[in-house]
Amino acid sequence: MKASLMLGAIALFPTAISAKASPPAAIDEYCRQKGQFAQLVKGVWKCVQISDICSPSEDIATIHHDKDTGEWVCCLKGHELKNGECVSPEPECPLPTGFCKSPTCAQILRSAELETLLRQAFSECFPHDEIHLDSFIKYQINSLETGINLFEKIHQDKKDSLLVQGRQSPFSPSREWWNCPQDNSPCKWLALENNNAPKKLAPTGREKLILPNPNQSIPNYVYPFDMWVTKLAGGQFTLYINGEQIESHDSGLDFFIPAGTAADDVWYKSETGAMIHFYGSCSTYTPCLGRKVVPWTRGVSHKRLGQDGEIYIGQYDEDLVLTIADTETTSEQYTVFADGVKLGSTHGRLTLGDEKYKRSNIRMVDVGSGAAGALRSIANDGFWGSFKIPRGAKKITIVDDSSDFDFAFEYRLDTACSC
Repeated sequence: MKASLMLGAIALFPTAISAKASPPAAIDEYCRQKGQFAQLVKGVWKCVQISDICSPSEDIATIHHDKDTGEWVCCLKGHELKNGECVSPEPECPLPTGFCKSPTCAQILRSAELETLLRQAFSECFPHDEIHLDSFIKYQINSLETGINLFEKIHQDKKDSLLVQGRQSPFSPSREWWNCPQDNSPCKWLALENNNAPKKLAPTGREKLILPNPNQSIPNYVYPFDMWVTKLAGGQFTLYINGEQIESHDSGLDFFIPAGTAADDVWYKSETGAMIHFYGSCSTYTPCLGRKVVPWTRGVSHKRLGQDGEIYIGQYDEDLVLTIADTETTSEQYTVFADGVKLGSTHGRLTLGDEKYKRSNIRMVDVGSGAAGALRSIANDGFWGSFKIPRGAKKITIVDDSSDFDFAFEYRLDTACSC
Protein backbone atom coordinates (compact mmCIF):
# COMPACT_ATOMS: atom_id res chain seq x y z
CA MET A 1 0.00 0.00 0.00
CA LYS A 2 2.77 2.43 0.91
CA ALA A 3 4.63 1.55 -2.26
CA SER A 4 1.53 2.26 -4.33
CA LEU A 5 1.07 5.62 -2.66
CA MET A 6 4.69 6.52 -3.34
CA LEU A 7 4.40 5.61 -7.01
CA GLY A 8 1.24 7.66 -7.24
CA ALA A 9 2.98 10.68 -5.77
CA ILE A 10 5.79 10.35 -8.28
CA ALA A 11 3.30 10.15 -11.13
CA LEU A 12 1.49 13.24 -9.89
CA PHE A 13 4.61 15.36 -9.50
CA PRO A 14 7.06 14.48 -12.27
CA THR A 15 7.85 18.14 -12.89
CA ALA A 16 8.92 18.77 -9.32
CA ILE A 17 11.31 15.83 -9.41
CA SER A 18 12.72 16.59 -12.87
CA ALA A 19 13.29 20.21 -11.91
CA LYS A 20 15.87 19.02 -9.38
CA ALA A 21 17.82 17.05 -12.00
CA SER A 22 21.31 18.33 -12.74
CA PRO A 23 22.10 19.21 -16.37
CA PRO A 24 24.91 17.43 -18.22
CA ALA A 25 28.22 19.21 -17.74
CA ALA A 26 28.48 20.24 -21.41
CA ILE A 27 24.99 21.78 -21.44
CA ASP A 28 25.63 23.54 -18.14
CA GLU A 29 28.87 25.06 -19.44
CA TYR A 30 27.26 26.07 -22.76
CA CYS A 31 24.44 27.93 -21.00
CA ARG A 32 26.85 29.60 -18.57
CA GLN A 33 28.88 30.94 -21.50
CA LYS A 34 25.74 32.66 -22.74
CA GLY A 35 25.07 34.18 -19.32
CA GLN A 36 22.12 31.84 -18.81
CA PHE A 37 21.36 28.66 -16.86
CA ALA A 38 20.20 25.20 -17.88
CA GLN A 39 16.65 24.14 -17.03
CA LEU A 40 14.39 21.28 -18.01
CA VAL A 41 11.44 22.57 -20.02
CA LYS A 42 8.89 19.90 -20.95
CA GLY A 43 11.56 17.25 -20.67
CA VAL A 44 14.13 19.07 -22.82
CA TRP A 45 17.18 20.94 -21.54
CA LYS A 46 17.09 24.63 -22.50
CA CYS A 47 19.18 27.71 -21.69
CA VAL A 48 17.05 30.17 -19.72
CA GLN A 49 17.83 33.86 -19.29
CA ILE A 50 17.77 35.46 -15.84
CA SER A 51 16.93 39.15 -15.71
CA ASP A 52 15.93 41.58 -13.01
CA ILE A 53 12.51 43.17 -13.20
CA CYS A 54 13.99 46.61 -12.54
CA SER A 55 17.53 47.96 -12.78
CA PRO A 56 19.54 48.48 -9.55
CA SER A 57 18.80 52.22 -9.60
CA GLU A 58 15.03 51.70 -9.90
CA ASP A 59 12.30 50.96 -7.35
CA ILE A 60 10.35 47.77 -8.03
CA ALA A 61 7.43 49.16 -6.02
CA THR A 62 6.83 51.66 -8.85
CA ILE A 63 6.48 49.14 -11.70
CA HIS A 64 3.78 50.28 -14.12
CA HIS A 65 2.71 50.42 -17.77
CA ASP A 66 4.40 53.25 -19.69
CA LYS A 67 1.65 55.37 -21.27
CA ASP A 68 3.59 55.91 -24.49
CA THR A 69 5.14 52.50 -25.13
CA GLY A 70 2.85 50.16 -23.19
CA GLU A 71 5.95 48.50 -21.74
CA TRP A 72 6.37 47.65 -18.07
CA VAL A 73 8.85 50.11 -16.54
CA CYS A 74 10.03 51.19 -13.09
CA CYS A 75 10.76 54.65 -11.67
CA LEU A 76 14.17 55.70 -10.42
CA LYS A 77 14.63 55.33 -6.68
CA GLY A 78 13.41 58.45 -4.91
CA HIS A 79 10.84 59.21 -7.61
CA GLU A 80 7.11 58.76 -7.07
CA LEU A 81 4.50 57.10 -9.27
CA LYS A 82 1.60 59.50 -9.84
CA ASN A 83 -1.16 59.00 -12.42
CA GLY A 84 0.91 56.36 -14.18
CA GLU A 85 4.00 58.59 -14.50
CA CYS A 86 7.31 58.89 -12.66
CA VAL A 87 7.50 62.22 -10.83
CA SER A 88 10.64 63.80 -9.37
CA PRO A 89 10.39 64.51 -5.64
CA GLU A 90 9.88 68.12 -4.65
CA PRO A 91 12.69 69.72 -2.60
CA GLU A 92 11.90 70.17 1.08
CA CYS A 93 12.63 73.90 1.04
CA PRO A 94 12.26 75.21 -2.52
CA LEU A 95 13.53 78.74 -3.13
CA PRO A 96 13.29 80.94 -6.21
CA THR A 97 16.93 80.12 -6.90
CA GLY A 98 16.10 76.43 -7.13
CA PHE A 99 18.10 75.08 -4.18
CA CYS A 100 17.89 74.78 -0.40
CA LYS A 101 20.11 77.07 1.62
CA SER A 102 21.66 76.01 4.89
CA PRO A 103 19.50 77.21 7.83
CA THR A 104 22.70 78.28 9.62
CA CYS A 105 23.54 80.63 6.76
CA ALA A 106 20.04 82.11 6.84
CA GLN A 107 20.30 82.71 10.61
CA ILE A 108 23.63 84.51 10.23
CA LEU A 109 22.26 86.83 7.55
CA ARG A 110 19.37 87.83 9.80
CA SER A 111 21.28 87.97 13.08
CA ALA A 112 21.64 91.15 15.13
CA GLU A 113 25.36 90.41 15.41
CA LEU A 114 25.92 90.87 11.68
CA GLU A 115 23.94 94.11 11.68
CA THR A 116 25.97 95.39 14.66
CA LEU A 117 29.26 94.60 12.92
CA LEU A 118 28.13 96.41 9.78
CA ARG A 119 27.03 99.46 11.79
CA GLN A 120 30.37 99.61 13.57
CA ALA A 121 32.25 99.30 10.28
CA PHE A 122 30.30 102.00 8.41
CA SER A 123 29.02 104.37 11.12
CA GLU A 124 31.76 106.90 10.39
CA CYS A 125 30.54 107.11 6.81
CA PHE A 126 27.18 108.43 8.06
CA PRO A 127 28.05 110.51 11.18
CA HIS A 128 24.93 112.71 11.01
CA ASP A 129 22.50 110.54 9.01
CA GLU A 130 21.00 107.60 10.93
CA ILE A 131 18.23 107.07 8.35
CA HIS A 132 20.65 106.63 5.46
CA LEU A 133 22.84 104.37 7.60
CA ASP A 134 19.82 102.13 8.27
CA SER A 135 19.05 101.99 4.56
CA PHE A 136 22.69 101.28 3.77
CA ILE A 137 22.86 98.40 6.30
CA LYS A 138 19.68 96.82 4.93
CA TYR A 139 21.03 97.19 1.41
CA GLN A 140 24.31 95.49 2.36
CA ILE A 141 22.52 92.59 4.08
CA ASN A 142 20.25 92.12 1.07
CA SER A 143 23.26 92.30 -1.25
CA LEU A 144 25.05 89.65 0.82
CA GLU A 145 22.04 87.34 0.62
CA THR A 146 21.71 87.92 -3.13
CA GLY A 147 25.42 87.26 -3.61
CA ILE A 148 25.28 84.03 -1.61
CA ASN A 149 22.22 82.91 -3.58
CA LEU A 150 23.97 83.69 -6.85
CA PHE A 151 27.17 81.92 -5.81
CA GLU A 152 25.27 78.83 -4.70
CA LYS A 153 23.22 78.84 -7.90
CA ILE A 154 26.37 79.00 -10.05
CA HIS A 155 27.93 76.23 -7.97
CA GLN A 156 24.80 74.08 -8.24
CA ASP A 157 24.54 74.62 -12.01
CA LYS A 158 28.18 73.63 -12.45
CA LYS A 159 27.65 70.57 -10.27
CA ASP A 160 24.56 69.57 -12.26
CA SER A 161 26.43 70.08 -15.54
CA LEU A 162 29.28 67.84 -14.43
CA LEU A 163 26.77 65.28 -13.20
CA VAL A 164 25.04 65.21 -16.58
CA GLN A 165 28.34 64.90 -18.44
CA GLY A 166 29.58 62.15 -16.17
CA ARG A 167 26.35 60.23 -15.87
CA GLN A 168 26.59 56.93 -17.69
CA SER A 169 23.22 55.39 -16.96
CA PRO A 170 20.36 56.75 -19.10
CA PHE A 171 17.62 54.72 -17.45
CA SER A 172 14.94 57.11 -18.65
CA PRO A 173 13.88 56.06 -22.17
CA SER A 174 13.76 59.70 -23.26
CA ARG A 175 17.29 60.53 -22.10
CA GLU A 176 19.82 60.61 -24.93
CA TRP A 177 23.00 61.68 -23.16
CA TRP A 178 25.19 60.23 -25.91
CA ASN A 179 24.01 62.63 -28.64
CA CYS A 180 26.74 65.16 -29.42
CA PRO A 181 28.39 64.41 -26.06
CA GLN A 182 30.41 67.00 -24.21
CA ASP A 183 32.57 64.35 -22.56
CA ASN A 184 35.11 62.14 -24.31
CA SER A 185 32.64 59.56 -25.61
CA PRO A 186 32.29 59.27 -29.41
CA CYS A 187 29.34 60.51 -31.42
CA LYS A 188 26.97 57.68 -32.22
CA TRP A 189 24.05 56.62 -34.37
CA LEU A 190 20.91 54.94 -33.01
CA ALA A 191 20.57 53.20 -29.67
CA LEU A 192 19.53 49.67 -30.61
CA GLU A 193 17.75 48.46 -27.47
CA ASN A 194 13.97 48.79 -27.18
CA ASN A 195 12.88 51.87 -25.21
CA ASN A 196 16.54 52.81 -24.83
CA ALA A 197 16.62 50.33 -21.93
CA PRO A 198 20.06 49.15 -20.79
CA LYS A 199 20.96 45.50 -21.30
CA LYS A 200 21.99 43.77 -18.08
CA LEU A 201 24.98 41.44 -18.18
CA ALA A 202 25.24 38.49 -15.84
CA PRO A 203 28.25 38.33 -13.50
CA THR A 204 31.06 36.20 -14.91
CA GLY A 205 33.16 35.78 -11.80
CA ARG A 206 36.70 35.19 -12.99
CA GLU A 207 35.55 33.56 -16.22
CA LYS A 208 34.33 35.00 -19.53
CA LEU A 209 30.88 34.79 -21.12
CA ILE A 210 29.60 35.42 -24.64
CA LEU A 211 28.30 38.98 -24.97
CA PRO A 212 24.55 38.96 -25.78
CA ASN A 213 23.88 40.44 -29.21
CA PRO A 214 22.00 43.77 -29.49
CA ASN A 215 18.22 43.86 -29.36
CA GLN A 216 16.59 40.43 -29.60
CA SER A 217 18.81 37.39 -29.07
CA ILE A 218 19.39 35.50 -32.33
CA PRO A 219 21.44 32.31 -32.90
CA ASN A 220 24.57 32.67 -35.05
CA TYR A 221 24.27 36.46 -34.94
CA VAL A 222 26.74 38.50 -37.01
CA TYR A 223 27.08 42.24 -36.35
CA PRO A 224 25.50 43.93 -39.42
CA PHE A 225 27.42 47.21 -39.11
CA ASP A 226 30.08 48.81 -36.91
CA MET A 227 28.81 49.20 -33.37
CA TRP A 228 29.76 50.69 -30.04
CA VAL A 229 29.05 48.79 -26.85
CA THR A 230 28.96 51.28 -24.00
CA LYS A 231 29.32 50.39 -20.34
CA LEU A 232 26.99 52.33 -18.10
CA ALA A 233 27.61 53.44 -14.52
CA GLY A 234 28.94 50.88 -12.08
CA GLY A 235 30.49 47.49 -12.58
CA GLN A 236 33.72 46.36 -14.19
CA PHE A 237 33.62 45.40 -17.87
CA THR A 238 36.27 44.00 -20.21
CA LEU A 239 35.56 43.07 -23.84
CA TYR A 240 37.30 40.38 -25.90
CA ILE A 241 37.03 39.63 -29.63
CA ASN A 242 38.58 36.39 -30.87
CA GLY A 243 40.34 36.05 -27.54
CA GLU A 244 42.02 39.48 -27.66
CA GLN A 245 41.17 42.18 -25.16
CA ILE A 246 39.69 45.29 -26.82
CA GLU A 247 40.95 48.68 -25.72
CA SER A 248 38.24 51.18 -24.92
CA HIS A 249 37.73 54.54 -26.59
CA ASP A 250 39.19 57.62 -24.86
CA SER A 251 36.01 57.79 -22.78
CA GLY A 252 37.00 54.52 -21.10
CA LEU A 253 33.41 53.32 -21.50
CA ASP A 254 32.96 52.70 -25.23
CA PHE A 255 34.21 49.58 -27.01
CA PHE A 256 34.21 49.12 -30.79
CA ILE A 257 32.84 45.98 -32.49
CA PRO A 258 33.55 45.85 -36.25
CA ALA A 259 30.86 44.90 -38.76
CA GLY A 260 30.95 41.23 -39.71
CA THR A 261 32.09 40.05 -36.28
CA ALA A 262 30.38 36.83 -35.19
CA ALA A 263 28.61 37.24 -31.86
CA ASP A 264 30.07 33.93 -30.64
CA ASP A 265 33.53 35.52 -30.97
CA VAL A 266 32.66 38.44 -28.67
CA TRP A 267 33.14 37.70 -24.97
CA TYR A 268 33.11 39.82 -21.86
CA LYS A 269 34.32 39.62 -18.30
CA SER A 270 32.57 41.33 -15.40
CA GLU A 271 32.94 39.83 -11.95
CA THR A 272 29.90 41.60 -10.53
CA GLY A 273 27.86 42.17 -13.71
CA ALA A 274 27.33 45.37 -15.68
CA MET A 275 24.81 47.40 -17.68
CA ILE A 276 25.52 48.17 -21.34
CA HIS A 277 24.03 49.81 -24.40
CA PHE A 278 24.57 49.10 -28.09
CA TYR A 279 24.81 51.98 -30.58
CA GLY A 280 25.53 52.15 -34.27
CA SER A 281 28.87 53.73 -35.11
CA CYS A 282 28.73 56.83 -37.31
CA SER A 283 29.25 56.31 -41.04
CA THR A 284 27.86 57.42 -44.40
CA TYR A 285 24.95 55.02 -43.93
CA THR A 286 24.56 55.60 -40.18
CA PRO A 287 24.94 59.37 -39.65
CA CYS A 288 25.70 60.77 -36.20
CA LEU A 289 22.50 61.84 -34.51
CA GLY A 290 21.75 64.85 -32.36
CA ARG A 291 18.46 65.69 -30.68
CA LYS A 292 15.43 63.48 -31.29
CA VAL A 293 12.76 65.45 -33.18
CA VAL A 294 10.11 62.83 -33.99
CA PRO A 295 10.07 59.44 -32.21
CA TRP A 296 9.41 56.23 -34.10
CA THR A 297 6.18 56.85 -36.00
CA ARG A 298 4.12 54.75 -38.39
CA GLY A 299 4.02 56.09 -41.94
CA VAL A 300 1.59 54.93 -44.62
CA SER A 301 1.04 55.28 -48.35
CA HIS A 302 -2.15 55.23 -50.39
CA LYS A 303 -0.78 54.01 -53.71
CA ARG A 304 -4.17 52.89 -54.93
CA LEU A 305 -5.16 56.55 -54.66
CA GLY A 306 -1.94 57.65 -56.34
CA GLN A 307 -0.22 58.84 -53.15
CA ASP A 308 3.15 57.62 -51.85
CA GLY A 309 4.30 57.92 -48.26
CA GLU A 310 4.76 61.59 -47.34
CA ILE A 311 6.35 63.30 -44.35
CA TYR A 312 6.10 67.10 -44.04
CA ILE A 313 9.11 68.78 -42.42
CA GLY A 314 8.77 72.44 -43.42
CA GLN A 315 8.44 73.47 -39.77
CA TYR A 316 12.05 72.47 -38.98
CA ASP A 317 14.87 74.93 -39.64
CA GLU A 318 17.84 72.60 -39.18
CA ASP A 319 19.60 69.67 -40.81
CA LEU A 320 17.76 66.43 -40.09
CA VAL A 321 18.35 62.70 -40.31
CA LEU A 322 15.50 60.44 -41.42
CA THR A 323 15.76 56.81 -40.33
CA ILE A 324 13.24 54.44 -41.90
CA ALA A 325 12.69 50.70 -41.55
CA ASP A 326 10.47 48.06 -43.10
CA THR A 327 8.56 46.34 -40.29
CA GLU A 328 6.08 43.52 -39.71
CA THR A 329 7.08 40.92 -42.33
CA THR A 330 10.12 42.49 -43.99
CA SER A 331 9.52 42.36 -47.74
CA GLU A 332 9.75 45.93 -49.09
CA GLN A 333 12.43 48.31 -50.31
CA TYR A 334 11.84 52.07 -50.27
CA THR A 335 13.35 54.96 -52.19
CA VAL A 336 13.56 58.28 -50.34
CA PHE A 337 13.18 61.75 -51.88
CA ALA A 338 13.44 65.22 -50.32
CA ASP A 339 11.53 67.84 -52.32
CA GLY A 340 11.78 65.57 -55.36
CA VAL A 341 15.54 64.95 -55.08
CA LYS A 342 16.49 61.30 -54.64
CA LEU A 343 18.49 60.65 -51.47
CA GLY A 344 18.84 56.89 -51.74
CA SER A 345 17.15 53.58 -51.04
CA THR A 346 16.76 51.32 -48.05
CA HIS A 347 19.15 48.40 -47.83
CA GLY A 348 20.17 45.33 -45.87
CA ARG A 349 23.14 44.79 -43.57
CA LEU A 350 26.16 46.93 -44.44
CA THR A 351 28.48 43.91 -44.51
CA LEU A 352 26.91 42.99 -47.87
CA GLY A 353 28.76 45.84 -49.57
CA ASP A 354 27.23 46.74 -52.94
CA GLU A 355 24.94 43.72 -52.60
CA LYS A 356 23.08 45.39 -49.74
CA TYR A 357 20.66 47.07 -52.17
CA LYS A 358 19.57 43.84 -53.87
CA ARG A 359 16.00 42.90 -53.05
CA SER A 360 17.04 39.25 -53.07
CA ASN A 361 18.80 39.94 -49.77
CA ILE A 362 15.55 40.88 -48.04
CA ARG A 363 14.87 38.20 -45.45
CA MET A 364 11.18 37.53 -44.94
CA VAL A 365 11.19 37.91 -41.16
CA ASP A 366 8.32 39.05 -38.97
CA VAL A 367 10.03 41.69 -36.84
CA GLY A 368 6.84 43.16 -35.39
CA SER A 369 5.69 46.77 -35.62
CA GLY A 370 6.26 50.06 -33.88
CA ALA A 371 9.58 51.19 -32.45
CA ALA A 372 10.49 47.67 -31.35
CA GLY A 373 9.84 46.32 -34.85
CA ALA A 374 11.95 49.06 -36.44
CA LEU A 375 14.91 48.45 -34.14
CA ARG A 376 14.71 44.70 -34.63
CA SER A 377 14.57 45.23 -38.39
CA ILE A 378 17.71 47.37 -38.24
CA ALA A 379 19.65 45.15 -35.85
CA ASN A 380 18.53 41.86 -37.39
CA ASP A 381 18.58 41.78 -41.20
CA GLY A 382 15.59 43.91 -42.15
CA PHE A 383 15.73 46.58 -44.87
CA TRP A 384 16.32 50.09 -43.55
CA GLY A 385 18.10 53.34 -44.26
CA SER A 386 19.26 56.55 -42.58
CA PHE A 387 19.38 59.69 -44.73
CA LYS A 388 20.57 63.24 -44.15
CA ILE A 389 17.84 65.77 -44.95
CA PRO A 390 19.19 69.25 -45.78
CA ARG A 391 17.94 72.31 -43.93
CA GLY A 392 15.08 73.99 -45.76
CA ALA A 393 13.52 70.82 -47.20
CA LYS A 394 9.72 70.83 -47.03
CA LYS A 395 8.61 67.28 -47.77
CA ILE A 396 10.02 63.76 -47.68
CA THR A 397 8.49 61.21 -50.05
CA ILE A 398 8.77 57.44 -49.56
CA VAL A 399 8.29 55.34 -52.71
CA ASP A 400 7.99 51.58 -53.30
CA ASP A 401 8.17 50.97 -57.06
CA SER A 402 7.90 47.20 -56.75
CA SER A 403 4.22 47.12 -55.82
CA ASP A 404 0.93 48.83 -56.57
CA PHE A 405 -0.40 48.14 -53.09
CA ASP A 406 -0.46 50.42 -50.06
CA PHE A 407 2.48 49.98 -47.72
CA ALA A 408 3.41 50.98 -44.17
CA PHE A 409 6.77 51.70 -42.55
CA GLU A 410 8.30 53.11 -39.37
CA TYR A 411 10.35 56.29 -39.37
CA ARG A 412 11.94 58.76 -36.96
CA LEU A 413 13.58 62.16 -37.30
CA ASP A 414 16.63 63.45 -35.45
CA THR A 415 18.78 66.51 -35.82
CA ALA A 416 22.12 65.88 -37.48
CA CYS A 417 25.04 65.79 -35.05
CA SER A 418 27.88 68.10 -36.03
CA CYS A 419 30.28 67.25 -33.21
